[in-house]
Amino acid sequence: MRSNRAKASLVSITIVAMALSGCVTTQQDRIGANDGTDACYQYRVALDSTGDYYAEDMLKGAVIGAGVGALTGVLASGNLKGALIGAAAGAALGTLGGYWNSKAQQGRDQAILGVMNDLDTENQNLNRTQIALDQLVNCRRAEIARVKADYKAKRIGKPEAEQRMTLIRAQLDKDYAIASSINQNIVKRRDEYLIAADNIEPGSAEKIRTKTVVQAHTKKKKPKQTTTASGTPASQVVQRTNTAFETSERINATTSSIQQIAQKEATLDAV
Repeated sequence: MRSNRAKASLVSITIVAMALSGCVTTQQDRIGANDGTDACYQYRVALDSTGDYYAEDMLKGAVIGAGVGALTGVLASGNLKGALIGAAAGAALGTLGGYWNSKAQQGRDQAILGVMNDLDTENQNLNRTQIALDQLVNCRRAEIARVKADYKAKRIGKPEAEQRMTLIRAQLDKDYAIASSINQNIVKRRDEYLIAADNIEPGSAEKIRTKTVVQAHTKKKKPKQTTTASGTPASQVVQRTNTAFETSERINATTSSIQQIAQKEATLDAV
């Protein structure tokens, strides 16, 4: 038994080390160095900085789940294969429903209050991300407009205009990679909150998803968001989850628009 526990400890440490080494990058790795050619670099930095919040919490859940899974796997099977299987299962538990399960251990009332407070922080960060993303996209569009204006006014020739557009498209590709990575983590966290909301008020997750889809298809004006909510703590959780879902959908749409800007707007065809 002692041997199995030793194996479990070794495997858990290895898994955590591998997870951390495979996921941690520096900001310069993600956004590239500032060589002075990017007029929108400050907005890219601002967007990337908002992503740290979403990535850190999701990573912790997955790593903890993997470690626990590895321990369970070794104790149950007594071999490395069992540890790896257990680690995979543990990682899955750590990222899907693990948030609510951990909160529920505090008792239902405390869990609801905890989720509600977490959602306040979540919505504040989502708003920061949306603002940073909008600023970056607006800056890129302004750069595109400047190139087109210079070309149309014959201040620059076509070769220079094409060269500048090529650079902008490359910058947009990098922007998309950063925004897409952040968006993926946002969706993971959003799904965790939907699971929590569904455990607090059964059926609420489907209602939130359906409501947002209907708004998107009917182009219904988005309601003004507020930081307060009325009703019981359970209903407040649902309201905050709904706000987080709607904001995440807008972030997703803006992220997708970056590719369209690169393909349709960052060209001289429409000049």
